Amino acid sequence: MSSQASNTGSTLRAEYIHKYLKKLNRETYYIKPPFKNMPFMLDFVFSMFYNFFKLMNMRCDYVIIVKPYPNTVLPALLLKSRGAKIIIDIDDLDHGYRQGFLSGVIRVMQASLIKYADILTTHNTELRKMIIRENPGYKGRTYMLNQCVDREVFNPRAVNRKNVKDIRRAFPGKKILFYMAHLNIASYLEDILESLRYINDNAVLLVAGGGPALASYVSMARRLKVNERTVFLGQLPLEKAAEYIAAADLCLVYYKNLPVNTYRASMKLREYLAMGKNVAADAVGDIKNFRDHIFLSRPDPESFAKTVNRAIKSIEKKGEKGYKLIFDKYDWKTEITGFYKILCGGLK
Repeated sequence: MSSQASNTGSTLRAEYIHKYLKKLNRETYYIKPPFKNMPFMLDFVFSMFYNFFKLMNMRCDYVIIVKPYPNTVLPALLLKSRGAKIIIDIDDLDHGYRQGFLSGVIRVMQASLIKYADILTTHNTELRKMIIRENPGYKGRTYMLNQCVDREVFNPRAVNRKNVKDIRRAFPGKKILFYMAHLNIASYLEDILESLRYINDNAVLLVAGGGPALASYVSMARRLKVNERTVFLGQLPLEKAAEYIAAADLCLVYYKNLPVNTYRASMKLREYLAMGKNVAADAVGDIKNFRDHIFLSRPDPESFAKTVNRAIKSIEKKGEKGYKLIFDKYDWKTEITGFYKILCGGLK
């Protein structure tokens, strides 16, 4: 189960976990979030009733929840009362994206819901340290479930080569920059649009993703006068996103230098590298662990633009080394197979 809306990166993580557990155990089920993002977080409210209905007559050994929110944890208590163990995956420091009263509410709410878990999982070593520090009773019950890549999709040999050629033909003589994200409070596309003002004129930025901030980013591109060099593709199916990555000359990742971003694990960075592509990114949090496989920038738009310009001109194929790294360490099939063995052995 995913606590967030159907069009979020967090839900995509839940779908990957389900997909590869399903390959190992046919009796694995996914309660798909019924809504996309809605104003005033109404999707959380409505999905709680939906989840209660879906779980009303279900029995299982384990229920895995991505993000501790009431709309999933409270319905899952029905399963816990029937003997299921609850696994809560903490994939972000959610309250860190907000300020003031709302940040405090999210922090207190999630801290109270975590207590219902039998075990916790996470994808970032710094986040794991924080979880254990704030929840010492989970010291031996907090597992690393790395952020990985679905190599059935993000594999340079799996894409439709004709479609890739068509994408490149649509931008003759241009260097194609590609960025994908769920466009919300945590995407930071504003800094990338700002950096585009300092990037070589022959570069075009393709942005894949929908979300609540899409319209404001379209307006921002016009305001910054980079709209003629920016193409908003909307939310793409994963297979189509892989084709755009394959067509790109350079893929982009950017986080603001904020404490909350110390605790993230970039899915798109791993997916870009799985496609063997060169990547320009800024040195924040988890991204620094990939320094040998990417073009690394300081976390500000002008520095990022300089790094992008350098990467565009470079003949170095850093992404080719990154491909092997993903294959060896960040493949969902391998990661979930190991986790499933832990489940079968009985979680302590």
